[in-house]
Amino acid sequence: MDDYGRRVILDVPFGQAVTETWKALRAEGFDLVSTIDIRDYLARSAHHECRRYLLFGALLPQVTLDALRHDPEIGTILPTTIAIYELPDGETAVVASPSLALVASDFGWRAGRPAIAAIADRGGERLAHALARLEDISRRSTSEVQV
Repeated sequence: MDDYGRRVILDVPFGQAVTETWKALRAEGFDLVSTIDIRDYLARSAHHECRRYLLFGALLPQVTLDALRHDPEIGTILPTTIAIYELPDGETAVVASPSLALVASDFGWRAGRPAIAAIADRGGERLAHALARLEDISRRSTSEVQV
């Protein structure tokens, strides 16, 4: 499987996964700036039915401000992108790509832009904390089923 971001599988229904994902992001200071319902979009635009699938765009206010102060053109890669979609077995997948992910893993870019790399790292840490919250939910729901 290609690496599009960090993946967490939740053994909860889709609606609950969406709610829990948003709570975890909000607890780490993220603001939801966009939501795209891919299922609805494909039904309207391609006349294709598919599983429930949402994309969230989220921003951390201070990371956004700090990055734009360094480079106003960086806006296209600022949002943290979160995909939430149903799996065939009733579980829900959450895949998250951090802010500035397109460049943050490039060592040459990091060396040439250390201030922005540090900003990207701050955002990545907050996203990691949010996903750890989701993993805790997943562990709790799995242990409740095993009891």
